[in-house]
Amino acid sequence: MVKSFIIIAIALLGSNAVKAANESSRVAQAIQTANTAELVNMFNSSIELLTPSSSGISTKEQAKIVLDNFFKNNTPLKATVTHETSGTTNTMFVISLTTKTGTYRVSVVGSLKGGTFLINEFKIV
Repeated sequence: MVKSFIIIAIALLGSNAVKAANESSRVAQAIQTANTAELVNMFNSSIELLTPSSSGISTKEQAKIVLDNFFKNNTPLKATVTHETSGTTNTMFVISLTTKTGTYRVSVVGSLKGGTFLINEFKIV
């Protein structure tokens, strides 16, 4: 009985790790191409957003405007996932973003809701 529980728990955690890897790659690709529409589709209804020029809780619409402005001033060249971790409720990953104006660290925190990955925090520093 205990072995069955352990096997099921490992399988569930493993599937969350695979889902996180897929989502982190998807976010990195959207960042690298400055595809704010794709990013916003992954955002929760409200999101904690931090950029070098803005911070606070934003709606999806506000977040899109802030990110459009950031990418307009900082054209992305490369986005690489550098760290990932998944728990039972949250996933966190870090993306190294190289732009024409400098290098940034993007941290993303999200969770699965109804099988869909939603970003709750998006920080560019």
